[in-house]
Amino acid sequence: MMEHDVMLSDGTYALRPLTEGNIPNLMALAACNVHEYIHMGVAPTAEVTYLSPLRSADQMPFVQLIHGELAGCTRYLEIRPVQRSLEIGGTWLAPSFMRTGANRTFKRLLLEHAFEVMSMSWVEFKTDIRTLRSQAAIAALGAAREGVLRKDRYRLDGTARDTVVYSIIDDEWASVKARLTQIS
Repeated sequence: MMEHDVMLSDGTYALRPLTEGNIPNLMALAACNVHEYIHMGVAPTAEVTYLSPLRSADQMPFVQLIHGELAGCTRYLEIRPVQRSLEIGGTWLAPSFMRTGANRTFKRLLLEHAFEVMSMSWVEFKTDIRTLRSQAAIAALGAAREGVLRKDRYRLDGTARDTVVYSIIDDEWASVKARLTQIS
């Protein structure tokens, strides 16, 4: 199990370590909008969505807070220190926080920590090929589209999912950060 005490914040937006105490509130927040999360393999209304990352040796789950209000969750996963790479994913926000710039700010905080503190050289993002809004958001971060993994997982409704992979590398981080800082 990878426990962590990483707390990231810019004042308004904060990422705090996910704890078992957060799980009921996250499940309740997600339950109001479960249709938003059909692309996910496990519903954010299921306890396993949160317990599994808490117990994983290669994940660091976070709750997302805006002005102290619970807004959703995200995590680092597939953390590979020797390879200096990780994925940012498992992200969902309550619809009231979508299209507000919150996701971009949370991603900037995570990317900054990954590149500047954890010394990562590669950070990847994966999303359902059907989720055009997520693809646009990831591309807007400055991530490069690497390709598509065909039928690599299944959605909640049982249909096969193709996954689009994006990445940002350490050589790009300074320019990505400058742009994200200007638009945040």
